[in-house]
Amino acid sequence: MHLRNTVATALATAAGITLGLLPATVTTAVAAPAPTANACTPGDARVVRSSGMAGPLVELLYSPSCRTAWGRVRHASSGDQVEVKNRLGASKTATVARGSTTAKTGSVNDRNTQAWACVTTRSGNVACTEGY
Repeated sequence: MHLRNTVATALATAAGITLGLLPATVTTAVAAPAPTANACTPGDARVVRSSGMAGPLVELLYSPSCRTAWGRVRHASSGDQVEVKNRLGASKTATVARGSTTAKTGSVNDRNTQAWACVTTRSGNVACTEGY
C-alpha cells in the first residue's frame, strides 16, 4: 500500500493534482520573466554616457522602458574589465575574452538612482563614464 501511495503521490505531483495525499498548495520554481514580459521594449537601449582613454572606449547603456543600465567596452584588449555600478551598491562585471575586443556587463537597476560604467585595463588604467 505504501508503494502505491508513493507512486500516486509522484504522479499527482507531476500532474499538479492534489489527491488528499499532498498539501493543498504546491510551490514550483518559476524562471524570471523575459524583459518583454516586464514592459521592456526590445531594442530601446541607447548609449547615454561614454569615456575613453588611449585604447578602450567604455560606454554606459540605458533602457528607458526597463529602467536598467549596463556597461560595454569596445576597442579593448583581452583581460580588460568593464563594470557597471549604481548608487544603491549593485554592480556587474565582464571581462574581455581572448580574441575579442568587446565585453558587456549584465544590467543593474537605474530607477530612482544613478549608474556609471568603468573600464580597467590589464595594466591598471581606469576610465569611467559620468553618472546617468
